[in-house]
Amino acid sequence: MNPEEVSKMNKKIAVIQRGPYTYRLISIKDNVTFNANGTVSYREPDTYVFDRSRSVGPESDTFTTVNIILLTMFNTIRFEYEFIKVMTELLADSVDDNKLFIRLSVHDLLWGYNDTILHKVNEVLHELDIPFDDQFGFFYKLNNTDDGVWTVDSGKRGIASNFDIRFWNGISKLNYWSTNESNMINGTDGNLFHPFIKKTDHPPFFFSELCRSMTVDFQRESTVRGIDTYRFAHPRDIFDSPEHNPANAGFCTPRDSCLPSGLYNISVCRKGSPFSVSMPHFLYADENVIKGVDGMSPDVSLHETYMDVMQNIGCVLRTERKYQINILIRNNPSFEIVKSIPDVYFPVFWFNESTMITDDWTDFIKSSYQTPVNIASDIPYVSIAIGVLVTLISSISVYRQRRKSKVKIHENQDVSPSENTSLLTN
Repeated sequence: MNPEEVSKMNKKIAVIQRGPYTYRLISIKDNVTFNANGTVSYREPDTYVFDRSRSVGPESDTFTTVNIILLTMFNTIRFEYEFIKVMTELLADSVDDNKLFIRLSVHDLLWGYNDTILHKVNEVLHELDIPFDDQFGFFYKLNNTDDGVWTVDSGKRGIASNFDIRFWNGISKLNYWSTNESNMINGTDGNLFHPFIKKTDHPPFFFSELCRSMTVDFQRESTVRGIDTYRFAHPRDIFDSPEHNPANAGFCTPRDSCLPSGLYNISVCRKGSPFSVSMPHFLYADENVIKGVDGMSPDVSLHETYMDVMQNIGCVLRTERKYQINILIRNNPSFEIVKSIPDVYFPVFWFNESTMITDDWTDFIKSSYQTPVNIASDIPYVSIAIGVLVTLISSISVYRQRRKSKVKIHENQDVSPSENTSLLTN
């Protein structure tokens, strides 16, 4: 990054990608309950374990990034009275890290660090006996936790609704967005779909971390460890503005306040923080968004979200969910730090939540499903082959029997022809 040039010389922000820093996700369905109404309820706690062997460095690696707490504070009070803005800037000036850019470690950014601004607020609130947490991290306090109770259809009412979500944390609908369509909890959790999925299907899934349901479209046939699959990927307009994708009108918050194409506003479900989600490197985003930061190189082959689904049973054998977390650096003449900087969407980090079927499950599917199905599908051809063989054997038998009969006839005939002698012989 070029923090000094941006802060003092108003230069365009330039970034360099670092990583990957890899965590192994252990996710096990717990408290599984089969309900009388044909649904199944469960919790699914997630445990993240850092995998140094698949990372470019340790969690302690540091890098320069934007001051998220400072920008969040500026964004929160931008419509408040002027004296509140003045008090806020005085608060920011009273701490050492009153900078637009700060250095953090990978562990800090993800799992939490003591922020100086939040610590100052905590000191004031502590005097008033008001509890306040002065730490921040994107996954702060989320390790070894779950996101609530999922209740899904068991398939008892038909395979078309198999694994569809009926309730998440007791609700069948969200309340974040401005339209019923946007608030709907559709489809499955994205790990399983209904059996016999077709190329013309657009299977939906609910991604709780992004507070919405999304869809994927058939892209091409694929193979995972010798098992035939269908590859489904997000349509390129999944995060488009309503001008290009009217179905996204409900995600404009406040109503009619829409982000540029390629960006999805999640501030409403993340306590007002000015965060947005996009594809990595702003893939499929508005050209002005991509050019707002130097260093972006969107590439479909590297940055697309996809799922490889086993068509007959609906099981997802491989998936790569790739999303980028961005924060808006908003021009604000009330604050010295950002009064000369144009609005720009800053890419904080992008992640790839990837899964791959294990060797044990691959062997199980092949032995208990794929091989029997292949044998069953070969039965018509085996039957035809057996039928042809039986016909051939029967024809040979008839032919040989006829040859024997003719020999016997000729053996019984006189040497001299007569009126009873056959005129045609083989």
